[in-house]
Amino acid sequence: MPRPEIDELLNIDTRDLYLDMQERQAEYVSPLTYNPNASYISFRRYLVDWMTNIGETFRLHDSTIHVSVLFLDKILRSRNDIPRGQWQLLATACISLAAKYEEAEEHCPHIPDLLRATKLSNFGHTSLTFREGEVRVLKYLNWKLRAFPAIHVVKYYTAHGVLFEGDLWHNQQPPPKVAVSIQKFTTFFANMALQQYDFAQYLPTHLGAAILLASRIAVKVEPRWRPELTELTGYEESEIEECFYRIWNSYATQFPNHVTTYRSISPRSVMAGPSESSATTSVMCAAGVP
Repeated sequence: MPRPEIDELLNIDTRDLYLDMQERQAEYVSPLTYNPNASYISFRRYLVDWMTNIGETFRLHDSTIHVSVLFLDKILRSRNDIPRGQWQLLATACISLAAKYEEAEEHCPHIPDLLRATKLSNFGHTSLTFREGEVRVLKYLNWKLRAFPAIHVVKYYTAHGVLFEGDLWHNQQPPPKVAVSIQKFTTFFANMALQQYDFAQYLPTHLGAAILLASRIAVKVEPRWRPELTELTGYEESEIEECFYRIWNSYATQFPNHVTTYRSISPRSVMAGPSESSATTSVMCAAGVP
């Protein structure tokens, strides 16, 4: 098998990175740590939406918010002694710490700006008390910050290519923008899954593979799964079908018209949903494919 283009570009064997993700992923997300009865679960959606909004305010990468949510999930699912009034401080501290891992140094939010954007300063928090909040998070996490959310996994998958020789789109060879649309859908589905704690019962590599399957189906690429994807992800289609159906059912529930007609294939965000176009427009028009 030829060396992937991303390996040539970086001059490393990126498969080693994937093996490291596989080895470490269960430290934050796994069936064993899944706790749907945790006391914070009924508030989790609001926390995730709020953290996402803060991320958008500071133009942080999606992966920064995904990692910060993993941090907060790990803390709140395992501790019932943290008052609800402290969740916002801890959530913001999780964002700040995740940014130090995921963002370039010059792009990390400054604490005074975080305090203003989150209005924590209105409740008497200062740079000093915020630093104390960061230290609390570090202690809760035992200073282990190597977290691998599903969005990391799908970015690894898409970097290795999402289309292969023999793939068909509307019975013809897919134009280049089909691959771009699949990549956009993987991010869309990863963001959608982040909002719902049900998906925390799957390993990130498992969820990532199911997201890739859902993305190919959303764009109407055939076949929907192939041996190259099994080699890339380590999963047979039968192993990820149950997770895929959860993703697809959630998608159908939130955007029923889109699922029925497959109208647009360039979703921008879960909050906005996939953009709409005429029902008679071909599936690729919204992405600018001739």
